[in-house]
Amino acid sequence: MTRPPTTALPWGYWLVFGLYEPMLAICGFLGALANPKKAHDAQAPWPTGVAPPGPLAKATQVTMLQLAHVVGLLGLINLFVLGAARKYLFAQPALQEKIVGALLTPLLIADIVHLGITWWALGDSRWSMWEWSGLLWTTFLTGFSLLIPRVAWHMGIGRYVDRRDGQALRKT
Repeated sequence: MTRPPTTALPWGYWLVFGLYEPMLAICGFLGALANPKKAHDAQAPWPTGVAPPGPLAKATQVTMLQLAHVVGLLGLINLFVLGAARKYLFAQPALQEKIVGALLTPLLIADIVHLGITWWALGDSRWSMWEWSGLLWTTFLTGFSLLIPRVAWHMGIGRYVDRRDGQALRKT
């Protein structure tokens, strides 16, 4: 008989949500901070095929940097909350599951909304994938690379689930 999982955040999930996702978020923040116009102009295909020349309007630049800051902040929150859950709650997997779930549930909703809104906002350009920028492709690919493991975590794949594993763990 195999032993049930004893952590709600095994290494695979920790690598995805505690390291990979924060790295993506912080890199996105730094990229937008380094060149807000390039980040802005790569969000979607332009009707003429080329972004307008010249600097961004101040309101657009402020909005880009504020959004990039929020993305970076979410990455840091993942890093710190999940790091604390692994470090301090390893002996309490039921509580660890609740804390990790409290973070990953809104992020799962955000993944779905982010991908859905991006797809919808592209309008007819959504079908012209050959015109998509590298950043737009990255948005979808990294979005799914986070959505799929988040769904797997919520399904209880490869991790401790108190309703399923709690009785067996308490008997040992």
